Amino acid sequence: MKKERDDSALLSLKITRIMKITLMLILVGILQISATTYAQEHRISVSVENGTFYDVVSQIEKQSEFMFFYKSEEIDNDQRINLNAKNKLVSEILNEITKNNNLTYKITGKHIIITKAMVNSQASRKITGVVTDENGEPIAGANVVEKGTTNGTITDADGRFTLDIADRAVLIVSYIGYNTQNIPITQKNSYSIKLKEDTKTLDEVVVIGYGSARKKDVTGALTRVDVTEKSTIPNVNPVQALRGSVAGVRVIDTGMAGADGTIQVRGTTSITASNDPLIVLDGVPFSGGRLSDINTNDIETIDVLKDASSTAIYGSRGANGVIMITTKRGKTSKPQLNYNGYVGFSDFANMPKLMSGEQYQQLRKDAEVYMNQELPFQTIEEENIAAGRTINPWDVIKQDAPMTEHELSISGKGEKMTYYLSGSFTSQKSPLVGDQFKRLSVRANFDLHVTDWLEIGTNSSFATKDYSGAEANWGDAARLSPYSSIRYDDDGTLRRLPYGDGMVQNPLWNVEMKDNKEISYGVFNNNYMIIKLPLKGLSYQMNLSNNLRFKDVNNYTPAYNRDGSSWLGSGSKEHQFTHDLIFENIVKYNNTFAEKHNVDVTLMYGYEYSSANKSTLSSNNIFNDALGFNGLGIGENHTVSTTAGKSAAVSSMARVGYRFADKYMVNLTVRRDGYSAFGSDRKYGTFPSIGLGWALSQEQFMKNISWLDFLKLRLSWGKNGNRGISSYESLSTMDLARYVFGDGGNTSVGLYPTSMANPLLGWETSQSYNLGLDFTLFNSRLSGNIDLYSTKTTDLLLEVSIPSMTGYDKYLTNIGETQNRGIELTLNSENISMKDFSWSTSLNFSANANKILHLSGEDLDGDGKEDDDIGKSRFIGYSMGSNYNYVFDGIWQEGDDFSIDKSAKPGDIKFKDISGNGSIGPEDRMVLHNNRPKFTMSMNNMFRYRDFTLSFLLDLRCGGYAANNWINPGTEYYNRCNQLDLPYWTPENPLNDRPSVGYSNPRSYGFYEKLTYLRLQDVSLAYSLPKSLIQKLTLNNVKVYVSGKNLATWTGWHGWDPEHASGGRASKNGPLIKSWVLGLQISL
Repeated sequence: MKKERDDSALLSLKITRIMKITLMLILVGILQISATTYAQEHRISVSVENGTFYDVVSQIEKQSEFMFFYKSEEIDNDQRINLNAKNKLVSEILNEITKNNNLTYKITGKHIIITKAMVNSQASRKITGVVTDENGEPIAGANVVEKGTTNGTITDADGRFTLDIADRAVLIVSYIGYNTQNIPITQKNSYSIKLKEDTKTLDEVVVIGYGSARKKDVTGALTRVDVTEKSTIPNVNPVQALRGSVAGVRVIDTGMAGADGTIQVRGTTSITASNDPLIVLDGVPFSGGRLSDINTNDIETIDVLKDASSTAIYGSRGANGVIMITTKRGKTSKPQLNYNGYVGFSDFANMPKLMSGEQYQQLRKDAEVYMNQELPFQTIEEENIAAGRTINPWDVIKQDAPMTEHELSISGKGEKMTYYLSGSFTSQKSPLVGDQFKRLSVRANFDLHVTDWLEIGTNSSFATKDYSGAEANWGDAARLSPYSSIRYDDDGTLRRLPYGDGMVQNPLWNVEMKDNKEISYGVFNNNYMIIKLPLKGLSYQMNLSNNLRFKDVNNYTPAYNRDGSSWLGSGSKEHQFTHDLIFENIVKYNNTFAEKHNVDVTLMYGYEYSSANKSTLSSNNIFNDALGFNGLGIGENHTVSTTAGKSAAVSSMARVGYRFADKYMVNLTVRRDGYSAFGSDRKYGTFPSIGLGWALSQEQFMKNISWLDFLKLRLSWGKNGNRGISSYESLSTMDLARYVFGDGGNTSVGLYPTSMANPLLGWETSQSYNLGLDFTLFNSRLSGNIDLYSTKTTDLLLEVSIPSMTGYDKYLTNIGETQNRGIELTLNSENISMKDFSWSTSLNFSANANKILHLSGEDLDGDGKEDDDIGKSRFIGYSMGSNYNYVFDGIWQEGDDFSIDKSAKPGDIKFKDISGNGSIGPEDRMVLHNNRPKFTMSMNNMFRYRDFTLSFLLDLRCGGYAANNWINPGTEYYNRCNQLDLPYWTPENPLNDRPSVGYSNPRSYGFYEKLTYLRLQDVSLAYSLPKSLIQKLTLNNVKVYVSGKNLATWTGWHGWDPEHASGGRASKNGPLIKSWVLGLQISL
């Protein structure tokens, strides 16, 4: 089905975007003109008696909008200044204070750059240059110094500089956050210098929740992902950018186009409540939002908070970690226009290899021998065998899968305002027939400095997503015989039943016979206001966030009449609306006393409100298909269903941080939350934390270790809550029921209770410890961190059985405990760093283990031990996700002694008699293993040669087992379904690891396989056009790239991707999608 386009809506959207961009360009131009005339007209008065250079600068900044740039070591603060200037231009005052200090100055807009005056005897010629970053953005305020002298200057707002310098000198160019460059001076008089960002710098500022901090001051476990470095990888969803990038973070793709996937931070701690991390977008919880709403190219960084000291600031929502997403802002003084787009294609990353037609016929014969009965083919199969026709089910459900994305953004930074505007369109088809995704997104970020004490801003985004269409059915395709028929021979129309009976439906049935429309709209808006209060370092911030989501799902199945199957049309229309509101008041105080004592205080009070509504209309026996799902009114059996829910939360939080001499750090946090979903007696919870840090490298006894740049020890403890339950879980709920009275067939509608209230239902509480070590060695060539953690979660949200005389069979309560422990290691190395070539490596490793400590506390069998919950595979002392079954002991062979399993025969699975009672029974089952990996590891390598960049990411998972129905002959009808192309037991081929094809698996053995894999996750090759060429085109940067995703997987798992670990043929999650794209980035 083709999606209808609303051309008027698209035109309106384009006009609105053009108007916004035009208005922004006008405003930026006005600000630039204002900055130029300001220095020529603004007069001030300065009076200093026996003061210092800094005293004069301070008075100028207080009375004007000028900002000074200088190097403190170049200023002689011991020299006294006496000055009495009234109604003078700033230039006149600067001339007075610099003439006797061997200083000079330059006014650029509202920036004043103070530098050392030149010593002319050491200079022989003048050079000019421009300093930019890797993207061609000018760097203002970069230091440019002649090596071995004090001769230097600072770049202006456009990154340009002019300097008199000696012949054969060397320039040292440096800027905070970038690697310093040494530039030998040749015969050229003009230089273009590109600084590479130092991603490992300890002064890097990271987001910590309700604020930011220098990376070296953080006491918790935090990892930053620079998403801009992944701009050449086709990450349709931001989730994909995290994959393999953070130790302890597991990302699972669904294999469907545009789907969100799953994120886990440090494994699982809860059995039934949510294990999803909290998503925070630009400082505000992204409540209920979908990450697929966000264009990955709009993201600057992602910070992952992992331990309780970091996440306790979010209290009841931080137990599973916090993902902090920061979108882009304007950086340069002039407008920056960027385009990033790609086109490509995708395919199935891995498809199980099935038997050929000849192999399938032999399998049927072997099954007949094993079962000692005839297994005839279906009539359709016999006809196709006679005609020599076979099908490959993977070809049946496979389509061409193009993918494309185009994004355009404009950003800039003026004296008063920064802005970032973007629009993008994404279109992706997966290789699965009918599976497609389209997204149109728009973002607008504005920050306006109204005065020197007031800042306001807004972060807004809109996204519409189209998932229309019905995809082919994986499970039905996997059940097809190679001799089944998909279409009728006479007219090519689709067969509903490929075998002629109802055992298996055509996998393309929904694709071609149903009209499905699924379109959603998401609007996210966060407005903030910051007021700088009169006390130095004190400010107030208000956040008001609204997140609106609309979704329409319409379905229609037309009338059908063929081969004994007949029905009229049926359809439904569903509308969903959700609204999340967050209002926060934040007070911050940060100040440094006596140069060594830094105090950072954050106070917050917030309110949250969420509502959700859904209404569904449906009918059947629609005699005319012309109107589709818009013709429900002409049908019969009309039904209307509606659901609604609301929830609210209040929060208060205090955080105090203290740092002494950049050596000792302590952070104390306490948060109190109230949530409406919990029982009347347990709605509130308190969540404290403490984090300690000790920078050992700052101690005198470690100063002489030449290879040690930085070493910090971290220790933290804290409590978090988990509120991942539905809005009315603690209340007694009712449902509708219909009952027929008498012989007339009349029905009455009534209410009946479905769940029992629990006023004591409260939070799951996690108590965590974290011990960490951060290090930087060998002049920043090697850096990383190590973390050990342990979490105990109590008061689990579990359902327990109750006597049926109560009218219920179970209720939800707080009971049980789990434990989760692990280790994480991150290493970053600069292996080779030369002028034209560099090689860097990032490696992360994590090992995680959890176990259940307590469940219901009952001992019903009287053995003196707490009972396991065998029915739900929950075992005390073992991991969540444990596999409980019989112990495989080979295959029964002819001539074996069958006394312990008299029902078995040759070709069946042999099990161990664990109990030793001489027979196989339920008492011989045990916990075999679990689906948790022993460890995961990923390694990213990046090579740069001149203007070429090559990178590749390897992702490794080791260990874990899951049941695999692909190799279980008892799961499917072997006389109806094709099987994997694997050997099996026959009298002529008596294997000891795989049973006969006719084995019915009467004891429900799991057929477990290991989930270990090694994946070539991402590959990218990029080429940046030479500056000499693109400057002629008046461009800043042009990059061409080719990249791929999920290109190869090495594993012993048979079936879909091992990461899904579903094990079933009917799994909704199919194989991963691999893709190749050709992309272009342009900056001007």
